[in-house]
Amino acid sequence: MDVARQASISKSEGAVKCALANVYFMAKSDLPSSMMENLNNFLLYQGVSQIADLKIDEHTSYEHHSSVAEFQSCISSVIEDDIIEKVKLSKHYSLMFDESTDISVHQNIIMYIRVLETNVLGVVEPCTYFLGVDSLHRANAESIYMKVLDMLNKKGIELSNLCSVSTDGASVMVGSKTGVVTRLKADVPGVIATHCIAHRLALSCCSGADCIPYMVKVQEVLNSVYKYFHLSPKNMAMLEMLQKVSKGHSSKFKEVFHTRWLSFEGSVDAFIRNFSSLVSVFLEEKSGKSLSLHKPITCYKFLYVVHFLADVLKPLSVLSKMYQESDLDYSEVTPKLQSTISSLERLLSEKSGLRLKEFTDSVPEVPQVGEDGLYTFEYKGHTIRDGEKQRREAGSVCEQFVNGVIRSLNARFSDNEDGAVLTAMSNIFNPLVEAGSKPGDVDVAAEYMNQIGFENSGEEIQLFVEFVQSLVQEKNKSIRTSKDVANLAIRKKQVYPVTAECASRFLVAPVSTVDCERGFSRQNLIKTCLRSKMSVQSLDRLLRISIEGPEVKDFPYDRAFKKWALMKNRRILK
Repeated sequence: MDVARQASISKSEGAVKCALANVYFMAKSDLPSSMMENLNNFLLYQGVSQIADLKIDEHTSYEHHSSVAEFQSCISSVIEDDIIEKVKLSKHYSLMFDESTDISVHQNIIMYIRVLETNVLGVVEPCTYFLGVDSLHRANAESIYMKVLDMLNKKGIELSNLCSVSTDGASVMVGSKTGVVTRLKADVPGVIATHCIAHRLALSCCSGADCIPYMVKVQEVLNSVYKYFHLSPKNMAMLEMLQKVSKGHSSKFKEVFHTRWLSFEGSVDAFIRNFSSLVSVFLEEKSGKSLSLHKPITCYKFLYVVHFLADVLKPLSVLSKMYQESDLDYSEVTPKLQSTISSLERLLSEKSGLRLKEFTDSVPEVPQVGEDGLYTFEYKGHTIRDGEKQRREAGSVCEQFVNGVIRSLNARFSDNEDGAVLTAMSNIFNPLVEAGSKPGDVDVAAEYMNQIGFENSGEEIQLFVEFVQSLVQEKNKSIRTSKDVANLAIRKKQVYPVTAECASRFLVAPVSTVDCERGFSRQNLIKTCLRSKMSVQSLDRLLRISIEGPEVKDFPYDRAFKKWALMKNRRILK
């Protein structure tokens, strides 16, 4: 009798694990929970008889949405347990959080946590994990601050171990009186706050363009071109037909978003590639709208500025992509920024960009008067208006734009108090910086360490700097990057305890909130218009599974099954 009962329980356990795997697969694939019954039936059709034992009777099949929610809860709990364990082992951690509005027009706060982990080679590396998402009744500082504390408290994470915080730099986050970061600093001395470098870069480009009226006009024209084709199948069909006939390059028009100004690169590139066909469509259509768009784009000034922008936006776009890397540390921020600024200055002074050179080589060196007495020239089969004034203004607009962007970059990336601490740490752990140029950095770092309870630390940090310098001079191959030096300090913790603490805080400090942005993108794939009534609890579980869950074949279903079995008495297990 006992043998038969054990066999029955074993079959039931296998059926539940099969159901857990189905639920996990749907969550990883962003599929709705309502597919559970159909998926189970499909498996039965395929010959997976094990899933048949999931159904007890016509009323108990464990396919109802409440049963699926329990499965999801257990799966999410297993993943969360692993993350919390890593947080506790790390001791030091940093937070990245941001707020957004979902498809149902509800405000949510999403939070990521960055911890230190030791890999199989014994190297300490920062790793970032999704911590949670929760609803906000009001997106003010008090509400966000309380949600942050509540989320940490529910997960058993000690606030006192918080080292750094990264936000989008909004006043509600960094306000000097009641901002979220200001409140956290009051709770935990020594918390370093960073303004997301990706946001700073986008804002720098926006402010560099918004102060130039013609740049604003260029954006408006390109957006009008996008809408002209995006909102009209007829116009799009005519464009595609002309592109096939001309056999030229084609590219899809893209919209310019003011808050994501670096998306401008794709829009400019599409305009240049489609220019000949684009003008042909406007001339063929001859409507008021088409003619109003034809006039501004068929002049030297507009074409010169657009081609110059194509060259300038390339290094800015590359910098943006580098700034969105998850494993970026603070020591890489300034060198990459300075190299980009140098590229911009070279493009402005030498006018050496490929796109601009391609354009200037195709047009007369000086304006030419036609038989009709007008300054025009032929470009890609179309007549383009020209003139000395247009050429002067085009050069002036480009110069103002680049100079404005460079000024804005230097201003927005200048160090505040927290930035100065991170810069000092970067220089201390950078093996390429000479020891003789680090005394000021040692003083800044020592003062910071004094604030968190490590007194008279300057001498120890200086000794470590000299130790690293001797290794560099001996051409030690294990010392190449800032992470290598920081790991050296952590390994030598018994000798350099303060420097090891400083190294841990340097490694764990985040420089951007790009993971939060990726989290919101994932949120929009999960909570769609067809699933707009999804609760924030379900969204939290699905986000954790989708973002942090391993491959379907690698998930520990045994642990999830144990959690599910202990939640309450189960008929299937009796």
